[in-house]
Amino acid sequence: MSTASPNPPADIDLDALIQSLPACKRCRDCRRGCDTLLPKCRQCTKAGVECMFYDHGRNEFLPRSYIAELVDHVRRISARNNPSPADSGGTPQESNAAATIKTESVISDVQHHYEHHFAYAGDSYRYLGAESCLVKSPRLQTATIQPPLGEDDDDWQLSWKQTPAKNYELVDVYLNIIQPLYPILDLSARYLAPEPPPDLTDTELFNLNMACSIACHVMPSTHRRRHPHHLWNATGRLSYHQGNSLKYRNIAITYFAQAMDRLEASTMEPTIDTLRAVLLLAINSLFDPKSGNIGQQVALATRLALALERAELGPKDTEILRYMHSTIFSLENELASTLDRPATFPEPEWELCFDKARPADYLCSLFRLQHRFRKGDHAAKQAVKKLLPLLDEKSELLPGLRTALHQTHLLLNPCWGSAWYVLEAVVSPDSVHIFLTPHWVYRAGTVLIQNMSAILGGNLIQLYSNALLVLELSSWKWPSSASLSASLADLMQHMKMKYRPEWEGTLTHYDVRI
Repeated sequence: MSTASPNPPADIDLDALIQSLPACKRCRDCRRGCDTLLPKCRQCTKAGVECMFYDHGRNEFLPRSYIAELVDHVRRISARNNPSPADSGGTPQESNAAATIKTESVISDVQHHYEHHFAYAGDSYRYLGAESCLVKSPRLQTATIQPPLGEDDDDWQLSWKQTPAKNYELVDVYLNIIQPLYPILDLSARYLAPEPPPDLTDTELFNLNMACSIACHVMPSTHRRRHPHHLWNATGRLSYHQGNSLKYRNIAITYFAQAMDRLEASTMEPTIDTLRAVLLLAINSLFDPKSGNIGQQVALATRLALALERAELGPKDTEILRYMHSTIFSLENELASTLDRPATFPEPEWELCFDKARPADYLCSLFRLQHRFRKGDHAAKQAVKKLLPLLDEKSELLPGLRTALHQTHLLLNPCWGSAWYVLEAVVSPDSVHIFLTPHWVYRAGTVLIQNMSAILGGNLIQLYSNALLVLELSSWKWPSSASLSASLADLMQHMKMKYRPEWEGTLTHYDVRI
């Protein structure tokens, strides 16, 4: 549909023409089901990109917004040629543009003349035209979504009204998922209380907002109780995860901006509080690397920690500094192992500890093994392997710690068995993904594919699907992950041509086929 006649026949069926629109380029490339919504299909709307399709008549790619304009033009001409008494009634007023945005919906511009109108019917949105009269038919009335939740329910709305209760919900997520691995907050601090006092200092407000910002990046992967009338599924639908991740990412930006307003006041002197602020920034950069240079943040934390360790501190500050030392070592070596960088911060002096009741020491010990393995000779590498704890087959560890353990196994022993456990851990409930996770998923995926001849077809397709799923989820937050996904798919095709497995072309898992 590349042109529109200036005098369309009265019986033209625009709906039928719209239904014949071809799938857009993005949905074809991603092998996703495409719809005929205008001005963009649902997938492109959620991705925030232009929806392009190939017009065979013009032999070029065109945006669907162009088709929407043509449809509007045809409807306006039809309205002039066939006036109706209902035309004078105008269109009903849409909801206020400042109202909260519903997930997986299309927002109409609130103007006197609407450019694009959509109505919900038959489990989908239908385009009604710019000057259509939106008649509330019985069918539409029964199909209209009535949000079953209150305005302040954050699983339904994209808005977030900051209240002490909601701040504490995020603080609770931080304390349960991040604090056990990186115990840098003072648990007796008053800003961590369910009802913080109104006279918090700039340093306390900085810490509170940073904890909430970090928790927002973790929240989409946590298992929270959901309302039974939610119109999306919390598991298995990428659209749900995308919408939820986008929602909390926007909220995280708000908290981060509020924290930045108090950064200078929180880092005036080389103190424990300043070191804590720098480490909070570094942890936040694990989830949002564009928010700061994590390498510089870790380097600054290193210099501060070494200076503070030479000073005379009280018992409480000494204990906190010990955990901060472990946190710096873990952060630096997490970057070093993944991105092949040097790590210079000294190892902690205490013995290796693999007690699951002490997750921070367990995590630091894993990175100490990684550090020794990277810099050691053959004999040292073999000695490190003997110190490595067993795989967590029963899921007894915290999800973040379990992932780090399996990644350490993959680094020290890059076989398909350790790759298996990495790809299983990254899709387990409450797993924590940082911007380094896609690198480990890709590494595990390549090891798996290169050993496809030793793996049962059913297991291979499951784990390969896990890798593609995590890389696709990651690409919404860290776009470079999309190239890793494409590279993994290319490697799969290459290895299939090399080995010619008997199951070739017969294995399917949801929309993945090999």
